[in-house]
Amino acid sequence: MAPSVPSPVAPAAARQLKWRLFLLAASGLLPLAVMVALALAYLVDERQQATQRSAMALSRALASAVDADLNAAIAALRTLGQSDELRLAEFEAFYRMASRVARQEGWRAMVLMDRQGQVLFRTTRPFGAPDPGPVEPESVGQALALDRPVVGVVTRGSQPGLAFAVRVPVQAGGTYVLTAVLPTDRVLNVLKRQSVPATWVVAVFDQSGGRVARTRPSSSSRASPSLQAMLATGRPEGMGVTTTLEGDQSHTGYTRLAASGWAVAVAIPAAEAIATAVGPALAVLTGLLASLALSAWLGRYFAGNVTQPIDSLKQAAAALGRGERVEHSPLAVAELDEVGAALAAASEQRERFMRELQAGQAEREALLRQVTDALQAAQEAGRVKDEFLAILGHELRNPLAPISMALQLMALKGDEATAPQRRIVERQLAHMTRLVDDLLDLSRITGKRLAMRMEPLRVADLVQRAAEAIRPVLGARTLHTQVHGDVAEAWVSGDEARLAQVFGNLLGNAVKFTGEHGRIALESHRAGDSVEVTVADDGAGMAPEVLQRAFEPFFQARQAQDRSRGGLGLGLAIVRSLVEMHGGSVAAQSDGPECGATVRVRLPLASAPAPREEPGPPPAAPGAGKVLVVDDNRDAADTTAALLAISGYEVHVAYEPDAALALVERHAPQVALLDIGLPGMSGYELARLVRAHPQGARCRLIALTGYGQADDVLMARRSGFDLHLTKPAGADVLLEGVSRLMGGPGPQ
Repeated sequence: MAPSVPSPVAPAAARQLKWRLFLLAASGLLPLAVMVALALAYLVDERQQATQRSAMALSRALASAVDADLNAAIAALRTLGQSDELRLAEFEAFYRMASRVARQEGWRAMVLMDRQGQVLFRTTRPFGAPDPGPVEPESVGQALALDRPVVGVVTRGSQPGLAFAVRVPVQAGGTYVLTAVLPTDRVLNVLKRQSVPATWVVAVFDQSGGRVARTRPSSSSRASPSLQAMLATGRPEGMGVTTTLEGDQSHTGYTRLAASGWAVAVAIPAAEAIATAVGPALAVLTGLLASLALSAWLGRYFAGNVTQPIDSLKQAAAALGRGERVEHSPLAVAELDEVGAALAAASEQRERFMRELQAGQAEREALLRQVTDALQAAQEAGRVKDEFLAILGHELRNPLAPISMALQLMALKGDEATAPQRRIVERQLAHMTRLVDDLLDLSRITGKRLAMRMEPLRVADLVQRAAEAIRPVLGARTLHTQVHGDVAEAWVSGDEARLAQVFGNLLGNAVKFTGEHGRIALESHRAGDSVEVTVADDGAGMAPEVLQRAFEPFFQARQAQDRSRGGLGLGLAIVRSLVEMHGGSVAAQSDGPECGATVRVRLPLASAPAPREEPGPPPAAPGAGKVLVVDDNRDAADTTAALLAISGYEVHVAYEPDAALALVERHAPQVALLDIGLPGMSGYELARLVRAHPQGARCRLIALTGYGQADDVLMARRSGFDLHLTKPAGADVLLEGVSRLMGGPGPQ
């Protein structure tokens, strides 16, 4: 609550004051009269300065109240921005939530826009209805450019009355701008709740100088010229004398909100500032002159009875100006007692206001600490999740590597007696590897750490390779592939491996949910400035409630107890994320259970690349050379060594770093395959020691590890590795890497 101003006190009985002045004038000391006049002038001046400081203090308090109201809107928008509905791009559900919040908060509307400023919905319009775009696009651009909340200027939109926008950029599976449209009456209500006296004028102006709210109605939408000049200095706060729009001279103080650039100005009429001091001053001066003429002989005796109370008032006024507490003591003069009581009351009101201001500041700091703690907890949870997935990938890939290598050795040795069992293990191993890769891919995508290598790709080639890759697992199912003529030479810009993963996941799902003799179709055609690739099947299909959530991570339709279709429910979620990272879109369609399903992927077309030079000759086939294998997993080390030995290499195996360094000393290997998670020291440290050894200075290094995230590859490069392979690495990939490094130049 703002402090109230004491009403002007009616003068006491003239007899008392005249009697005191008569006694003072009787002293006949003109210097004393001058002293009294100066004291009264000082009192009037102090009162005017105190009024300006009161206006300044009240403007700060009101600025805090307005800022708190804006921050409350920003906090509400940020909380909405973290909702699951927005994170999962369930815009219709989020539209309903936003509509409820807008009604509860008393907002005019809530608007959701994407990074390009395209309006996704506005709560004042039906969901999905076309929207003309933001009323004030400048603040949208500021919010995106600065990546922080922005409060817009006052505008007149489609609804009656003035309003302003509070815009907050949020991250949820992409970048959005969430906007609350607030009526200016909301700010006016904040001002009215402060119980500001009716004779005072309080106004709020936006960063462009437009008026947001004013306690006294006026037809002008701007500040008075004198107040405009004060605000034009650009300082965060200030005070001085201005003239209001009504023509009243006032003591004015203003405070500018740091976050939004708005300004809150408080104007107190100058007449009120001196009303309590002018009357007593004139009475004292008049009585003093009369008393000096009538009874100068009494002046010396009674001078102290007046000067001492005036000095006390001066000290009290100065103390009030410094912000100190004013204690009122009886002054033996009725009128001066009233002035002293008024100063003491003003001091008490000021202290009460300061206590309320400090309480508000303490509350804001507590809220800030809560938000900071919540943010730190979220960051810690994300870090723990990333570490867990990295360790999980490493721990799962380590045992998969020797299994994969052993199967490939069995195939190379031509053991036909175990061929059926080997194919079973190979299929299950591939399934396990795919599950691990899906988990880690989802972690990279949600953490914005998935690196994309964009290059021109021919759509027909992508479709053909996807069909060839899935044929071995079709069984008796038929696959119909068609590339329409309008996309025979169409190109897109993308990461070849990731787009192959997209089409592989879609075809894999089609195979999984289609019967043994079912039909699958893979087609592509042009759709405007995009190319559409369609995967359709006549299999299990999807119910409407399943179709709505098909692209959510970990979501799966209800399965039989044997979970014959397996999986983690990540395939379609990864497909959607990868397609959107390529600037495209994906949608699923099904007429219901047992009616098949169709998934359509749209990618923007790109220009065809310039002709490239023919590639050089392939690397030399495996042959003679010294290879060192270092892995604390003996099965992984031994199977890898056996594969290399069958391929004609001289292989040496070590299960711990010290033994590896001894083998480097004795045999000077040309290529070394090092695990990263070794006992005693990491593979990165071992790589540096091998490089520093005279016998290993020209040795080429391959990191063969279960750690396969982007940071792990970068760390391997920085530690001196020439190649990074993630377990389980295929035999052809491993042999190709060793052969290429064996024939290439050593480190320079």
